[in-house]
Amino acid sequence: MSFKIILVDDHNIVRRGLAALLRNNGKYVLVGEASNGEEALIRAKDSDADLMILDLSMPRMNGLETIRRLNKIAPRLKVLVLSMYDDEQFVAQALRDGARGYILKHAMDEEFFQALDTVVSGKIYVSAEIDMDKIDAQNVVNAELTEREREVLQLIAEGKTTQNIAEQLSISPHTATRHRANLMQKLCVHNQAELIRAAVKLGLVILPKST
Repeated sequence: MSFKIILVDDHNIVRRGLAALLRNNGKYVLVGEASNGEEALIRAKDSDADLMILDLSMPRMNGLETIRRLNKIAPRLKVLVLSMYDDEQFVAQALRDGARGYILKHAMDEEFFQALDTVVSGKIYVSAEIDMDKIDAQNVVNAELTEREREVLQLIAEGKTTQNIAEQLSISPHTATRHRANLMQKLCVHNQAELIRAAVKLGLVILPKST
């Protein structure tokens, strides 16, 4: 029996490497690729894939937000997060949002197919070096943010200006400013620096990868 896979990562070289691994294994069939969260949602709608391998750090719609939306449009699709982040709040939030597995990119050689086999069998897999006792103890806050507010919050974390946000989301600068103010109120902060720190601490955003 073979399982259908969608790969989602904003780095083409990573997708090519994963695709090669899947081809060599034979048990898993690659049926789609995406470079960001929005493309991932489209692929999920158009496919009968069994599992999505998903990076967390992507522009505009990060992996956490993608997982939340996948639950609505493709609830049967299992998600395995493949990430460079071992932060406890991200692992806890991803699992809370519905991911069935979480592995670290630097451990991929040893754990990749073990994680795939575990997730498609209906179980949860987390990288061995992640301390699940700490993950279970995480008090993950599910802030009552709208999808649009989470989009704006991610763009703020990426350093986008109000004008940039308005243009990217096709909204007015006034609306973008209102979203920013609402976010500060909901997260009980008083400036943008505090907003970003709070959002990262709560696992609501993923900061851009350092170059």
